[in-house]
Amino acid sequence: MAVLAFHNTDPGIISGLNNYRPNRFKKLLLILKQSGYAFLSLDDYLRSEDRRDKISLTFDDGLESFYNHAFPILQELGVPSAVFIPLDFIGKRDTWDYTSFISPTRHLNHEQIYDLANRGVTIGAHGLNHECLVGMGPRRLRQQLSRPKKGLEELTGRKVRYLTYPFGRFDREVETAALECGYSKGFSLTHWRKSPTGFTLPRFGAYAFDTPWSIINKSRPGLLNEVEKIKGAVMNQYSGGTIALNRIRSLFSSKG
Repeated sequence: MAVLAFHNTDPGIISGLNNYRPNRFKKLLLILKQSGYAFLSLDDYLRSEDRRDKISLTFDDGLESFYNHAFPILQELGVPSAVFIPLDFIGKRDTWDYTSFISPTRHLNHEQIYDLANRGVTIGAHGLNHECLVGMGPRRLRQQLSRPKKGLEELTGRKVRYLTYPFGRFDREVETAALECGYSKGFSLTHWRKSPTGFTLPRFGAYAFDTPWSIINKSRPGLLNEVEKIKGAVMNQYSGGTIALNRIRSLFSSKG
């Protein structure tokens, strides 16, 4: 009963905790299948009345490694997935992430996104340019939400119903604006900040240090599940460094 959030799935030596290498990813899926878990698309997961032993896989940031490495494994094993795209970074390097200066990676391009949508992958929005949405003025916030929805719908020819928040951060204003822009559901990266409206569902992040055992604990109620929630909250706070650096960089850019 969990929605899992992955980020990068690159086989190389990647700086940062968000990379889950393809060989480990395949092993994880096989273990979860052997343990009796069923993998559902986001649509089916949200419709399911009984979510016990059900898992839905999501991938934030729309990185090219998903197309090259994760998606072939998902196809081979018949596992559905959803990918969330920051619109203005399509086909570009991930310069919003400070680790990109050490280990640069690229985002999916238009052709790859179109291909994934045609092959059954759910395409969702992940903001306009991966800025934290909390604290924005109403006009700018609406632009950060409405433009990705419209742009991705035009690109894929399909409705974009779901949104994951950059850095997992949201508040009531973000939720209200997302509803007004036509999204059906938002997804965060922490179980500790509760949605004031019920619009946002929490997810468990899957990080480089996670094992199949720890990920199984994310999906089963109990004491170890609470430990995983604490780990997720700590990792979500860790992203505050990237948010602060991006705001400083933006401030200096505007002065220049």
